[in-house]
Amino acid sequence: MTIRSSKNPKDDIVVEASAWFIEFRAGDVTVSDRARFDEWLRRSPEHIQAYLEVAAGWSELPTSDPEGRLDISALIKRARESHDENVVPLSSWSVPRPERRRFTARTWAASFAGLALVTGLTAWVALYRPNTYSTGIGEQRTVRLIDGSTIELNALSTIRVRLSEKERDIDLTEGQALFHVAKDQARPFIVRSDGTTVRAVGTQFDVYRKEGGTVVTVLEGRVAVAESNVPVPDINQRALMPAPIFLVAGEQVTVPTKESAKEGPKTKRADVAVATAWVQKRLIFEETPLAEVAEEFNRYNTRRLVISDPELRSMGISGVYSSTDPDSLLGFLRVQPNIQLTETDKEVRVALRGKK
Repeated sequence: MTIRSSKNPKDDIVVEASAWFIEFRAGDVTVSDRARFDEWLRRSPEHIQAYLEVAAGWSELPTSDPEGRLDISALIKRARESHDENVVPLSSWSVPRPERRRFTARTWAASFAGLALVTGLTAWVALYRPNTYSTGIGEQRTVRLIDGSTIELNALSTIRVRLSEKERDIDLTEGQALFHVAKDQARPFIVRSDGTTVRAVGTQFDVYRKEGGTVVTVLEGRVAVAESNVPVPDINQRALMPAPIFLVAGEQVTVPTKESAKEGPKTKRADVAVATAWVQKRLIFEETPLAEVAEEFNRYNTRRLVISDPELRSMGISGVYSSTDPDSLLGFLRVQPNIQLTETDKEVRVALRGKK
């Protein structure tokens, strides 16, 4: 972020202090950002004084938050305790305690100019810069968007979020996510996954990007599902746009990838509890091919399940298993008379018993 210099260096310091204040109030400050802030504080006693005055002035505004997120004393303490030979230690400073209402008209103007500038830039970045969110093996995460929507990410999942004035655009590049969409008729909520586009306004739905295609399950409301090269219509224009598939609560569609497509998308009634069992860290299978079971298993465990024999890939598996307890599934496989498991620290190989 670049801040244009003014003729008065003290005004520049107030603007910088305002920028730091807004950044900390936004609540998404990295370890690197905190280190840079500590260094900025220790650079000059005027910096720490300006920051404290901005904080004191903000606390007097009617819209202020008395329970601020930034512990100023703790930050100053960290700065005082850190050792950098290129920076003057805080112990040699004499920093006066800020008094209430000590801002002059000039410093108030500089402060509010800085706050307005940084607030505007923060809003612009939040609206137009794509943000990426990911989870690792066995990890789940809830992402809260500034429009009020929430996204629950399953293990090994990645999304890219871009919010603009006209639409809310999400790319599911890997894995599975459950979307709770805040209603906004002026800004449709669009999810893209491997050639499939899902459009909603205010609803709840689950999107699972699997090896063979994308599975969309609607929990509440309705959505329109189409291929990415087909214009996604307004949900209310069903008669004018017959190509997309329209789903309501309790319905599910599987859109195969181009590589695996032997026939078109399949729509069916869905067991919503099964489709979203992952939120409670459960895996529910109903005559599910072992190949798909292995794909699910490997999302939650570092020791991968590998199917050695192609004949076993289509073997149906049923039952309820814990995603956090791999032995709940392996125990079932171990007692199958036609299956043999070979286990190492890195993988579990599944083969037909007696086959070399």
